Amino acid sequence: MHGAVSITRELISIPSVNPMGKGLSGSNYTERNMALFIQRFLSELGVAAELFGEDPERPNLVAHIDAGKSHTIMLEAHMDTVSEEQMSIDPFDPAIKNGLLYGRGSCDTKASLATYLHAIRIIIHEKKKLAHNVVLAFVKDEEYSFSGARELVAKGVKADFAVVGEPTELNLIYAHKGLCRFFIHTEGRSCHSSMPWNGDNAIYKMGPILEGVAAYAKSLETLRHPVLGQATINVGRISGGQTVNTVPASCSIEIDNRLLPGMSLQSILNGLLPYLGDTSGYKITEPYLLAMGVDNAPDAAHCKALIRACELEGVKPELQSAHYATDAAIYQEAGIPCVVFGPGSIAQAHTADEHIAISQIETASDIITRLLGT
Repeated sequence: MHGAVSITRELISIPSVNPMGKGLSGSNYTERNMALFIQRFLSELGVAAELFGEDPERPNLVAHIDAGKSHTIMLEAHMDTVSEEQMSIDPFDPAIKNGLLYGRGSCDTKASLATYLHAIRIIIHEKKKLAHNVVLAFVKDEEYSFSGARELVAKGVKADFAVVGEPTELNLIYAHKGLCRFFIHTEGRSCHSSMPWNGDNAIYKMGPILEGVAAYAKSLETLRHPVLGQATINVGRISGGQTVNTVPASCSIEIDNRLLPGMSLQSILNGLLPYLGDTSGYKITEPYLLAMGVDNAPDAAHCKALIRACELEGVKPELQSAHYATDAAIYQEAGIPCVVFGPGSIAQAHTADEHIAISQIETASDIITRLLGT
């Protein structure tokens, strides 16, 4: 079995489910076990890797390999996955069938992570020379709030460019939308539902807010980018009330905005607030996730470097854009040019039978080895 496939299988068997802000805890809801596995793997190769971050149960991991070069490449992938609930397969059993490897995180993004580890192992074992200094970065919490990438930037990570591992089918994502998420709250006054005149229904208050968000969403259809299309906004979750026979004292909606390059929190608020009416009737929280859009030149030097590595391995990648956001938004804003690349298809990410083609894992590993080595 190819080394990168073997590593991917080991990583799939280690649960690292993102609690998605729901307060979930336990062995399934931590990246720590993943980080410790990677740290041991690198240690056996003689590469020191540091755990860091605000939450010791949800750490990040970073390693620096100094090849004495003037140029540094960062290889980044996130360790967390979405929920394993309601999957049609055993989420943590890395089964192989008909050339496909199954399991939660198989394509998003444990295979990308595995290709980095295998490439470094090949370079060290075969005593190949690195063409660049290398930063290996494995972060938490990409699926919910990008906090791992932010912690890495706050730590002062530096690189001339970064490959951000995501399932792209070995194509290059050079531009993608940004992301902003926040809550809108309404408050009322609870009472017994048999006498609603004694209370103030917070869910009813949210009705006009929902209509306003829907109207703002319609207005965004005219705000377009030549490659990425239109900006969007979506109400993804609503909560409120205590019991059916109690007038609800509070209601909240969770907002997901997909931003075009150049958009900011202020531009969102400037567009949204006129649709929401009297500002005394609701409260908007500070975003718990804000990441700007990514927009590289397709002929940028870092894109060309990865394209050349692909072509030397017999792959002719397409230059593509994406509607989703990745950690690349955080690094790009910090001054590190990024290209998003990895094995697997985004169409399989987050699915009930998530899987990845073994051949893509093998080829991606060869490409990364080629990118790093001389």
